[in-house]
Amino acid sequence: MDILIVAGDSSAGLAITQSLGAAGYHCCLAGTSQRHPSFASRYPRLRDVHPDPMKHSQGFADWVIAMQCRHRFRLIIPPTEETMIPLAARRDHPDLEGVLALPPADAMAIGFDKEKVRLLGEEIGVRSPSNILASSPADLDDPRLDEWIRDAVVVKTTQSKVFKDGRAQEYQAQMFTGREQLNREVLALLASTPVQLQQWVPGRGVGIEVLARHGELVLVFAHERINEVPLTGGASSYRKSVTPAPALVEDSARLMRALSWHGVAMIEFRVDVETHRHWLIEINGRFWGSLPLATFAGADFPRALVEMLLEDRVPDERMPARTEVYARRFSRELAWLKHAIKHRNDDNPLLLKRPIPSALCEWARPLLGKETWDGARLADPGPITYEVATALSQEAMIIARKVRRQALLRVAGPTSKRRLRAAAKRGVKRVLVLCYGNICRSPYGGIRLQQLAGEDLEVSSAGFHDHIGRPSPDFIVEAAAARGLDVSEHRSRLATQDELDRADLIVLMDQRNHDLLAAMSDSALRKSVWLGALGDGGVEIDDPYDEPERASEVLAQIDEALEGLLAALA
Repeated sequence: MDILIVAGDSSAGLAITQSLGAAGYHCCLAGTSQRHPSFASRYPRLRDVHPDPMKHSQGFADWVIAMQCRHRFRLIIPPTEETMIPLAARRDHPDLEGVLALPPADAMAIGFDKEKVRLLGEEIGVRSPSNILASSPADLDDPRLDEWIRDAVVVKTTQSKVFKDGRAQEYQAQMFTGREQLNREVLALLASTPVQLQQWVPGRGVGIEVLARHGELVLVFAHERINEVPLTGGASSYRKSVTPAPALVEDSARLMRALSWHGVAMIEFRVDVETHRHWLIEINGRFWGSLPLATFAGADFPRALVEMLLEDRVPDERMPARTEVYARRFSRELAWLKHAIKHRNDDNPLLLKRPIPSALCEWARPLLGKETWDGARLADPGPITYEVATALSQEAMIIARKVRRQALLRVAGPTSKRRLRAAAKRGVKRVLVLCYGNICRSPYGGIRLQQLAGEDLEVSSAGFHDHIGRPSPDFIVEAAAARGLDVSEHRSRLATQDELDRADLIVLMDQRNHDLLAAMSDSALRKSVWLGALGDGGVEIDDPYDEPERASEVLAQIDEALEGLLAALA
């Protein structure tokens, strides 16, 4: 067996499998699950499942060593950060020496840390967005944040994957336009990792993909993101190959040279389409999700990497990759299309939108030979067939859930009123008020109901989130105080089966509460009512946790619905 590919259940894993399989290499494909398009490929000679490195990094590395002892692969390719980092820690193991497709240790230490990359860029003249490194709450007092927040502030942890005690936590970049939300999220992140706070810069993402040989570029490819999920910027769902801009290639070359990089990398830039200014965003020192576009265009990075590492060969410069060709990830493009339709009338300048009619017309590009779908190969149809079938099946399930939701909301009002009348006839003494986290809606509703009912009722509140002992957020405490109620001493609790059994009436806020309660107890569900159905503000009372500006509106809806509840019980 020639090559072991781990993290086969990833976009990059699929592209590597098809590239090397078509080139005649005998590959073993392994992932945390075989329920992925990669495993529908005809190319792997052997398929296996390895421990999840995000949950068991030590166990994953031990598994790779055991496989190497058994099969003696010529090369082991870890294409993702979560597989590279645990193996890099074991690169000196006798059975792994010389077979891991990893950059040098010193280069990885910098390339996988966004702040170290920014500092390196600053040292060699590669511009990044204006930045604050937050390592303590005091850093949030920097006056530059008040200026940047007028547009947006991008929040990124210094490392995308943070390993601790054999487990990894993944963090995504986030964008904030409000100071309160920004502060709350950064304070939560600082408990685990330093955080970069960057001024938002306009433009689209451009990736410069490279293969470097001891710091010198031997293969260069560039793509431009057309569609991203989410619309504020994220993973690309649709991209096109472009002529690499000389300035971006030069900056990429300087970075790779400074790192003495040996392997593949994707250097991500933000480019303002009007001014052509560009900023370094980060280095992805690994294979990237849009790899199928590069291979379709003729820049076969997986094969070139293997030939460089095993045979010390470099690609032929006389055969440049094609430009103006496209690739889309089918399942992710469906998600982009739904986002675009939902926000079609939103004038938020931070949303990377395009006209929907023209976007739909672009689906015809494969007929012109200028577009591929990730994993689509005539010689290997299994992966794209699997992905399309899976995506369409998931969409059908989503539609079915929406139909169920509409049906549930239609009957929630009449059902709640009928149950409330029946409960009033039986006599209600104990009331349990529920919401998901028991920090926003249910504590306010429970304390308010107890205040209004006095000794006539015994009211408590609880939730379904197993992180207990949390106080209500400051914005809820303040909004409640403005309405004459003190919730500052409340701490979240988890609903127990005993509480559900003892309650004469259970008050819910939304469908999520309904479904979670149904999973716990049918008998409890039959005693439940939707609080919103007892007022005029709608059947559901929305969770304001991610929308602090709506706190007063939500608490007012709760107060109005509680009046209806008490009137029905009188």
